[in-house]
Amino acid sequence: MFQCYLDDSGTSGLPIVTLGGFFAHMSQWDRIEPALDAAMNAHGVGIFHAKEFHDTKPPFRGWPKIRKLSFTDEIFSAAHGAMAGVAIGVEKEGLKRGKQLQPKAFNRMSPMGVAFALIMSRILTHQSVASAVKQNGLSFLVEAGPNNGEIQDYFQRMAKMSVFEGVLRSVSFVPKEHSRAIQLADFLVFYARRQLRNQFRFKGKQMILPACPYLETMRKHGPVYTDIAAGAPRTTGAKMEIDIKNLSDFAALTKKRL
Repeated sequence: MFQCYLDDSGTSGLPIVTLGGFFAHMSQWDRIEPALDAAMNAHGVGIFHAKEFHDTKPPFRGWPKIRKLSFTDEIFSAAHGAMAGVAIGVEKEGLKRGKQLQPKAFNRMSPMGVAFALIMSRILTHQSVASAVKQNGLSFLVEAGPNNGEIQDYFQRMAKMSVFEGVLRSVSFVPKEHSRAIQLADFLVFYARRQLRNQFRFKGKQMILPACPYLETMRKHGPVYTDIAAGAPRTTGAKMEIDIKNLSDFAALTKKRL
């Protein structure tokens, strides 16, 4: 079975809400989790919080940028080729416009609910992974938070559809200390939200925005897809034109981005 770990960022007062994380086959998570734990513990990181990392607060106090980049590379080296990342940002005002144009499609859905729906749809329908996911099943583990009820309701509605029967196995809501996998989701979504926010702020302007070095380091070790939905322009990433020959790993995914 495949498992997807997700976390959110930007839910309080920001124009873009982002949900994102990593998915992999359970056999790979069983291998990755101890390696991630050992790597983080070696640096004195009991529980990884992306905001503390970004602000250089304990346990990262005094770390120069070069050490942060080295840490990021070491952590994602432990999962090299074994997982794929996805982060979807939803523009709040764009969603409001979408509700006006298509009230039935977006009725009662918050930005976080839309982001979850888009991530689920991308995993379940993309030609490169859909077949493997449908054969093995898919579960979600989402960091516990105020939007969990809506995510659970949407998941259950989709799981009852005949086309997804036996594919969507479960959705669980877990605390940050649950696993290193959920902490990696925090790492990805924190920086993806900042990148997507900047792309939204400067859309239409003739300028090249600097790449996020932490996201680029993640992409050295596996594909990471990021996008803005609901009225905003398409952003980075994304064609997932790869084949998974071995369902227990995502080594092929390192050749091209999602």
